Amino acid sequence: MKTQFIIFISTIIIISFSCTAQTDISTLKFKVSGNCEMCKKTIENSLGIKGVKSANWNQDTKIIEVVYNTTKINEDRIHEAIAASGYDTDKKKADAQAYKDLPECCQYSKSK
Repeated sequence: MKTQFIIFISTIIIISFSCTAQTDISTLKFKVSGNCEMCKKTIENSLGIKGVKSANWNQDTKIIEVVYNTTKINEDRIHEAIAASGYDTDKKKADAQAYKDLPECCQYSKSK
């Protein structure tokens, strides 16, 4: 009986930790300017940072989907990381020098 009780308590603890971890994961979708496959690679690689689980930018729709851990990174930091790589997001303008350093095919039309 004591063994069954320990197994029961252990199971409850494991389940509670699993449920807590799942609530820390969020998905974010927003627009990121860009043109080509090289843009896709640069944009997605800019989010190879702690807390980001995955990033997938769609070249046709210009929408990125980011899955991230809300306890390790926030939405503003995600936008900043992309902007630092030279690409505008719907919340943050690209770093001017990073944009200038992009290959010519990646220099999208910037709106004023």
